[in-house]
Amino acid sequence: MRLIRLTVIVTALVAAFGDSPAAQETWTLEKCVAEALRNSHTLAVSRETVTGAAAGARASQAVRWPMLGVSGAYSYTSETQQLNIALPIPGLQMPSVKFGDGNIYDLAVTARAPLFAGGTVLERGRADAAARRSTEHGYAFDSLTALHEIRRAYFETLGAEACAAAARQAVTRINRHVEEIAQAITVGWQSEENRLAATAALRQMESAMIQADLAAQTARLQMGVRVGRPGDEIAPHGDLEFDLMDEKTLEQQEIETRAEMMSLFERIEQSRHLMRATRGSFLPSLAASASYHYGKPGVDIVQNEWMDYYVIGVSASWTLWDWNARRYQVQQTRASVHALEARQDDLKSIIITRRQMARDALSGARAARDKTSERVSLEKRRLEMVEGRWRQGMATESELLDAQDDLARAEMELAAASASVRIAEVDLLYASGY
Repeated sequence: MRLIRLTVIVTALVAAFGDSPAAQETWTLEKCVAEALRNSHTLAVSRETVTGAAAGARASQAVRWPMLGVSGAYSYTSETQQLNIALPIPGLQMPSVKFGDGNIYDLAVTARAPLFAGGTVLERGRADAAARRSTEHGYAFDSLTALHEIRRAYFETLGAEACAAAARQAVTRINRHVEEIAQAITVGWQSEENRLAATAALRQMESAMIQADLAAQTARLQMGVRVGRPGDEIAPHGDLEFDLMDEKTLEQQEIETRAEMMSLFERIEQSRHLMRATRGSFLPSLAASASYHYGKPGVDIVQNEWMDYYVIGVSASWTLWDWNARRYQVQQTRASVHALEARQDDLKSIIITRRQMARDALSGARAARDKTSERVSLEKRRLEMVEGRWRQGMATESELLDAQDDLARAEMELAAASASVRIAEVDLLYASGY
C-alpha cells in the first residue's frame, strides 16, 4: 500500500510540476525570428561555408608572398672519389686526395618567392576572393529565406488559432441556444424535435472546433521546430490586425542589389578570373630562391669540415605542349561563365515576376478579406433578425440554425482571410528582398 501511495504521489507531482514534452509558450514575432535565425541548421551550414571561403581567399593571397622553410639531411656513401697524381720522377709519388669520407650533413634555411606566373597566381587569388563574397551574399539570402519561413509560420499559426477561436465562439453561441430551447421546452414553447436539431448542429460545430484546435496545435508544433524547440508548442503573441511593410520602402529596392543576384554575380566574376588564370598558364613562370646552408663537407669537399654558405638562384619553367589540356580548360570555364550569365538573366525575370505576383496576391487577399468582413457583418445582422422572428414564433428552427452556421463559417473564413493578408505581405516582403 505504501508503494502504491508513493507512486500516486510521485505521479501527481510530475503532472503538476513536471515539464510536458509539448509545453506551450507564447512568443512575439521578434523572439521567434531571433531564435529561428540563431538555431537554423541551414544558416549554420551557410556560416561554415563563408568561413571556409574566407580561409581559401586568405590562402590564395598568402601564396603570392615569399615562403620560408628549413630542412636537414644526412647521407652516407660507401665509396668516395680519390685523386692520385703520378709524378715523372721515379720513386716519388704525390699523396692521394680524398674527397670527403662518405658522410654528408646539410642544414638549410630556404626562402622562395614567385616573380612571374603569367597572372595565374594573381587571378586565382581574385577568383577565391570573389567566391568568398559570393558565399557571404549566399548567407544573406539564406537568412532572408529563413526570415520568410518563420514569418510565414508565425502568421499561419495566428490564422489557425483565430479559426479555432471562431469555432469555439460558434460552439458557445449554439450551446446557449440549446440551453434556451431546453428552458423553453419546460414551459411548452419549444418541441423536443427543435432541441434535437439544435443539439445535432452543436455536435457538428464541436467537431469543426476539434479539427480547428488540432490544426492550431499542429501549427504551434511546427513553430517549435522552426525556432529550434522540437516537441514544444510555440504560440504566437499578437493579432492579425497590423501591417508588416511600407509600400514606399519596397519601391526603392533594386533587383541588382538583392542577395541572390549579388551571389550569382560574384560567381560569374570567379569564373572569369579562373579563365584568366588558365590563360596565364600559357606563359612562362619565374621564381627566385635564396638558401643559407650549414653542413659538412659543404662546398670544400677536400677539407671535409663544417662550413656555411649561401645559394641564390632564379628558376624558369614553361610548358610548351600539354595536348591542349589548358585550352580545353579555358573553353570549359568560358562555358560556365555563359551559363551563369544566362542563369542571371533568368533569375532576374523570376524575381520580377515573383514580385508582381506577390503584389497581385496581396491586393486579392485584401479585397477578399474586406468582402468577408462585410459578409460577417451581414450574417450577424441576419442572425439577429432571425432570432427575433424565432422568438416570436415566425421563424423555424432550421432557419435559425442555418443563420448560426452561416455566421460561424463566415467568422472562420474571416480569420483565414486575415491570415492570408498577412501571409501575402510576408511573401511580398520576401519577393522584394526584405
